[in-house]
Amino acid sequence: MWGIFLNLMLLHLCYAQDPPRPYPPPDAYLSTTSILNHSAYINAFDDQQWFIDNIPFVDFPDKSIQDVYYYRTTVIKRHLKWAHEASKFQTIPDSAAHQIIESRWLRNPDYANDVIQLYTRAGVEAISGITYTHYIHRAIFENAEATGDISFLTSQLAGMIKSFELWNVQFNEQTGLYHRTTTQDAQEYSLPGFATGGPNGGPVEVWNSWDNNYSIINAGPETYRPSMNAYMTAGAQAISEIALLAGNATLTLQWNGTASSLLSKMENILWNQDLQFWIDVVEGTNLQILGRELIGYFPYRFGIGTADNYIRGLEMGLTPEEFLTAYGPTTLEQTNPYYTAFKNFTYCCLWQGQSWPFSTCLYLDTLAGIARENRSTIVTPAFFQQALSTYTATNYKDGVPFTAEAHYPTNDQWSADTTNHSEHYLHSTYIDNIITGLIGVVPTMDDMLVLQPLVPDNWTYFAVENLPYHGSLFTILWDQTGSHYNTSNHTAGLSIYSNGSLLYNQPTLTPVNITLFNSTEAAATLAAQPRYENILANPNAPWGLPNISADYVFASNGDTSPYEAWRMIDGLMWYDRIPDNRWTNNQSTTPFDTIEINLPRPRTFNSVSLAMYVDIGSAPLFDGGVIACPEAIKISTRNGSVLAERNPWSSCVPNALNTILFDAPSTDPTNATTPSTGTNVTTDYLSIQVVNQLYYAVAISEIQIWVPANPGPRYEAEDGLLGTFIGSYEGRPSGLNDTIQDGGVLLGETGWAEIADVRTSNGQAGPTNLTVIGSGTGTLNVTMNFLTNTTVTFSGTANKTIEVEFLNGGNVVTMFQVSGMPFIDAIVVG
Repeated sequence: MWGIFLNLMLLHLCYAQDPPRPYPPPDAYLSTTSILNHSAYINAFDDQQWFIDNIPFVDFPDKSIQDVYYYRTTVIKRHLKWAHEASKFQTIPDSAAHQIIESRWLRNPDYANDVIQLYTRAGVEAISGITYTHYIHRAIFENAEATGDISFLTSQLAGMIKSFELWNVQFNEQTGLYHRTTTQDAQEYSLPGFATGGPNGGPVEVWNSWDNNYSIINAGPETYRPSMNAYMTAGAQAISEIALLAGNATLTLQWNGTASSLLSKMENILWNQDLQFWIDVVEGTNLQILGRELIGYFPYRFGIGTADNYIRGLEMGLTPEEFLTAYGPTTLEQTNPYYTAFKNFTYCCLWQGQSWPFSTCLYLDTLAGIARENRSTIVTPAFFQQALSTYTATNYKDGVPFTAEAHYPTNDQWSADTTNHSEHYLHSTYIDNIITGLIGVVPTMDDMLVLQPLVPDNWTYFAVENLPYHGSLFTILWDQTGSHYNTSNHTAGLSIYSNGSLLYNQPTLTPVNITLFNSTEAAATLAAQPRYENILANPNAPWGLPNISADYVFASNGDTSPYEAWRMIDGLMWYDRIPDNRWTNNQSTTPFDTIEINLPRPRTFNSVSLAMYVDIGSAPLFDGGVIACPEAIKISTRNGSVLAERNPWSSCVPNALNTILFDAPSTDPTNATTPSTGTNVTTDYLSIQVVNQLYYAVAISEIQIWVPANPGPRYEAEDGLLGTFIGSYEGRPSGLNDTIQDGGVLLGETGWAEIADVRTSNGQAGPTNLTVIGSGTGTLNVTMNFLTNTTVTFSGTANKTIEVEFLNGGNVVTMFQVSGMPFIDAIVVG
């Protein structure tokens, strides 16, 4: 009976042809080659369309490297948050730099750019305060080396300087170096803690002694570390080079001087002549921590200590007696008395020996740099290849690719692998190590493609297809005999294609320097493509708007449900059983359930996208899963008008983002046309009914509504981010005392509203009028990109116009309540 009822409803609608994605890829206008069968490499993945649209595809003789490469693309995707300034909630600076470097090889440049602007414009560290050390400033520069987008890079200069200067509280004028505890350098239980956490502030003699200070052993003392100071030196040098690109000679000289001074102090204080290695020095006492830690390989990766004598020192640790193990390298040399191959206790995170991908990826960068320049008889291409193979072997669990936090250096087991926390841990790179290290793409600001491969001599073939670089799509094809890849007509040897056309060919796999014509224009064209935003995401859920509810919520323990409806709009889109993030109607007492959505204001859109979670396999029934695609789905407005209906929903793709276009109304039941675009609807409410398949329930990881980004000049306050949570896990609340009412936002005590991607009419920088339309009584601080503040006071309804400094591209306008209860309707640019 139910199926008959739904079928009758179909007579009133004309189906639209549902698209494979909610919006077009930004580089869809580019041509490319068709050498590899992309689907064959990702046929076991969830949401395969995203990978087809976004990743470079590779084909290698070494299937372990290939499998881990593809797995690590899924790790990136799992960490995307489809929400307004989403990572502002839980971003961790130490890993953010790795994430920028890794995601610069995605075809959509917005993924990396959005993370960058959390730090340069959205004020993550300005709000939360500095926490973990990082190399974000250098990563921003290296991202631009891959994208070629100089305009975006130079527009981040002011924010980079401001965020760098936040760290000056950690600068010691006497030594000229920066200091941080080892924990805040992302490496708790490191050597400095053991050297100073014993009786009376001396070294630890016995691990389980009453006289030890375990707080010091854990956090470590304030320390001048080669890692942190390498980050700061490289960051200052990056700022100098960006200032040069921006034509600011004064800043170029100033920041080059800062970098040079830091470099000199590092060489004088942190390079130990006896060990011939970079060491930690305790701040205050200047106690030298004698021992080799893996962070001693970080400076070279950032262009520090590149002379031959430093390389000779680094070579001394590259033995099985020091850092090299089956699943290493170790984070502390094995000859050190504090080294342990196994952990002293059950705490997750120890850095006195465990193998950490966080550090290994930077170590590999150093090895690749030395090997490619042929500067060592020890660090050769073969040595790099063996180190990469070890890292690859580490990125496995139970025979399949997997990355957690830390790994035992001598056993095939992860040592820091906490359920619902450590899975698919993105605190390291791998894709970048493959592209820049193994394949040898050396990104540069110049209009050049530089290739210095480090692949094994016995590789007779490999392919990298759809590699984004300087606004174009490149294919790098090595086919020694010309017979391995039979899907394309190519010459034997090394062939390089740009946007589908052959650019270069040579018979041997040797270094290549190719001039790229029009790459500056190509990068600018890609950067200018339309942006889209998900207006349904609410990272503050279940607080505020948009909100979502369901008439049934599964509570597995009969009390608190881990599958609340708000998880469908929190910006996270996962298809894993663990970690989980979804709503389900499992064990509902009816065969269908209703989801209701409320937006802050009426919006115009033509589709809804649903990430459908499914846990059943290919067996028809009783294979262990209970969640399947819905039998049918119906989307309606507040007055009951049906916008879309699929019965049966035979096109539902399990474990993927399914976009449903709104159907055109039709009074002719014989009309069978299938328009390719949905019908626009303006509403602030949706009802979604899902009908279970017989025997099964339904689960949804995320629901999204995508619209073109607002071009301005008017930006509604209720569309913004109204407060946030700062920090790891759920974080701490900041500025949530806001109320959406009367078409705007009322700011209570400590409340704030933030609108991102605010642009001038031509998107260019310069002083521009900004009008705050509001009312009520009270005072606001209007902050532009967390760089400048202007006070605005309301006493009744008014338009308050101020002149503010806009940066190129999208700006972040944050309005903080200072006094009273001001009401903000909107802001208008110009």
